[in-house]
Amino acid sequence: MFKKEDIINNELLKEIISIRINTLWRMLSLKKHGEGFPGPNDEGATGNYDNKGAIFIPGGLVYQDVDEKEVKYHKLGELTPSLFRKQIRSAMQYDNATVLFKDGIAKGINLDSGFFSKAARTINIYKKAAFRRKKKISSKILMQLDSEDIIKSHCPTYFSSPYGARTRISTCVSIGLIEPSMFFVFYKTELKFSQKRVKGFSELLDTAQQAFSIADGTTLFPPFVVVCHDTRYSDYNYTGLTRILGIGKFGEFATLSFERIDTRLLNELKRKGIEYSQDHIVADYNDHQILCVLRVYAPTNPGRRSTKHQTFIISPKTDLMIDTQKLFREAKKQYNIQ
Repeated sequence: MFKKEDIINNELLKEIISIRINTLWRMLSLKKHGEGFPGPNDEGATGNYDNKGAIFIPGGLVYQDVDEKEVKYHKLGELTPSLFRKQIRSAMQYDNATVLFKDGIAKGINLDSGFFSKAARTINIYKKAAFRRKKKISSKILMQLDSEDIIKSHCPTYFSSPYGARTRISTCVSIGLIEPSMFFVFYKTELKFSQKRVKGFSELLDTAQQAFSIADGTTLFPPFVVVCHDTRYSDYNYTGLTRILGIGKFGEFATLSFERIDTRLLNELKRKGIEYSQDHIVADYNDHQILCVLRVYAPTNPGRRSTKHQTFIISPKTDLMIDTQKLFREAKKQYNIQ
């Protein structure tokens, strides 16, 4: 069983939640002024700081970009929480992926979706074949898998195909955290690594599976792939959805959303025995009371998606020490909130 602290107690998620709260106020302002939200499958559920969405990836999972050039980054020296969060906010203004290292960040990295799609498919096909108990090979056995099957298993049921590039790349890259040994072998074979590169990449991949903390114990980023969508995907989400991938077994992932307290959400909280207090309310505006909801979905098999999940309510103020009033004062000026 996951605890919400396992996922949110790091500076990366803290900054993303802060940015999404800013976006939440923009969306509430749109609703107040009668402009309406973007449709569930339309882009634009963003604010000043997450306009282009983002994918955050632990450095050891990617070796080269789409042009087959080794991923380079500007070393920042000793990272502090403040410096790291500024870099994360800056990275949200770039397209493509942001790759996180213990001493720096690479922004705007264009990744080869075909390479990672092939990696994810190959790993899961070989895994399926390895666990097959019957020795006889029949022509009826279809040892094949589409990347959309893998993506479907790492998205809520309200996501529909065809999936976009951000969804595809983030999901397929995250397989490296679920099956690191097979991911390493795929990389080594596909790119024909020299012994020197084998050693270097294996060390990076080991590092990618661990949260990175600084000397005072503060965790800067977790060993997860975090993707900030600029699409809501559901009428109940008030900002772009955030997915957290690579957190456990195949099919395990989490979503972060901002949702109005309504009958549907209250029934879910009641079923799961969850209570909330005033401290959990992120925004209270124009008869809209909003909660930050973390859902952690259960493992599944490729091509399947169970609705089974754990639900947590996050208090930005209590859980993450985020000054929500300061965020509101800033957003009030930005979005002409009365």
